[in-house]
Amino acid sequence: MIDSWSRRGALRLGLAAGLVAVAAPAACAGAAAPPVPGIPADVPTPSGAPLRDGPVVDVRDLGARGDGRADDAPAFRAALAAAGDPGGPRTVAVPAGEYRLVLSEPLSVPAGVTVAGEPGRSFLRPEGSGAVLVGLLVDAPGVTLDGLVVERLTDVDTVLVRLGRADGFRLSRSVLLGHTDALATFAHGIQVGTVNDTSTDLSITDTSVATTTYGLYQANESRAVTQQMVVRGATFVRNANTDLEFNSPYGSFRDVLVEGCTFRDNDSPGFAVGIAYCADVVVRGCTMERYRMEAVHVEDFSTDVLVEGNAFTACGLREFAHVQIISGARRVTVRGNRHDATMNTNDIPLVGALAGGDALTAGGRPQDPPTEIVVEGNEMHCGPRVRAVAFDDVPAGAITGNRVDGPGVGTLEGAFALRRTGAVRVVGNVLNGSAT
Repeated sequence: MIDSWSRRGALRLGLAAGLVAVAAPAACAGAAAPPVPGIPADVPTPSGAPLRDGPVVDVRDLGARGDGRADDAPAFRAALAAAGDPGGPRTVAVPAGEYRLVLSEPLSVPAGVTVAGEPGRSFLRPEGSGAVLVGLLVDAPGVTLDGLVVERLTDVDTVLVRLGRADGFRLSRSVLLGHTDALATFAHGIQVGTVNDTSTDLSITDTSVATTTYGLYQANESRAVTQQMVVRGATFVRNANTDLEFNSPYGSFRDVLVEGCTFRDNDSPGFAVGIAYCADVVVRGCTMERYRMEAVHVEDFSTDVLVEGNAFTACGLREFAHVQIISGARRVTVRGNRHDATMNTNDIPLVGALAGGDALTAGGRPQDPPTEIVVEGNEMHCGPRVRAVAFDDVPAGAITGNRVDGPGVGTLEGAFALRRTGAVRVVGNVLNGSAT
């Protein structure tokens, strides 16, 4: 998302129809070692009994072998076709195994169908050629994907799961693996909004997304609206750009909840949660650890954003902040979080709010300060070069009821850097044990 403050100009994400062109992460360029198949040890593996919803068709009954060598794509297409027939089975069962899927086009899941594996044991490994390899395509309502490990092992540009109009979509107890740590091309986890329409009621639960490029994103050119989206209890590990990229310059994301998720180990120019052109977004009760950049980034006229009850540790390790708010964002509240920056050695604020881009930036956007920014009730542990809050050109807001400690934050000026601010209220904060 940012130029000097926004990366959108550097990473144009192709057409809404899904032809994506993203530069490979620098850390992956020239990687020679092939990926090690399977779920890495640091990635949580969902468990539990296989889901069965209504009549079942088993891919093995239609010829799938699951031995990692035979091409099982024809059997999957036959099973999906059977499940798509009116009055036919509603669940495509994928027993434990390694399913090699040689695809010239995605596996399209019909409306109302559940594709159910055995959590942590049913591996789908798409491979193929063309501009972008797409594994599973959902462009119909009421689809559930459960208990699947979707893994990219070949060095081709890939989208593991692509969503068009996908009302009522469910992704649960699954693992998405892109192996960008071993392969040079991009591998996005979930692409939404590939049809310029409105999708409502989407959820991702108890799912791990690891070593992808973007964990979830919507292409810049998409005019789709994605609303009532929940990401709960998911884990994002070692992705090569932003984990959850809620960014739609020509469309929008509305009514988004990210709750109880774990984000960690992202040494990229990306964020845990990126929010742009959004309305009504809540990021609550998450853990965010070891981010090169800010963990939560809010920009581009997003409104009514709540960042609440999260734990931030060692984020903004190279630059910017734990939470950064820029470019016309309105009514953003950062409340009741725990910030630990005792490992940070660079000069950052934990929460930063400033105007953002100028004429020299990639997008050439004019400066537009964020406003109505509230930072309240947070516990903030600062390193020697870290301030609690920095506001620059913020016309309205409040910094209240925060508990701040650290070697350089014993005074208001040391804790809070306020420059050219308007009606910003600073009251009731406790600095190194002393009330101000």
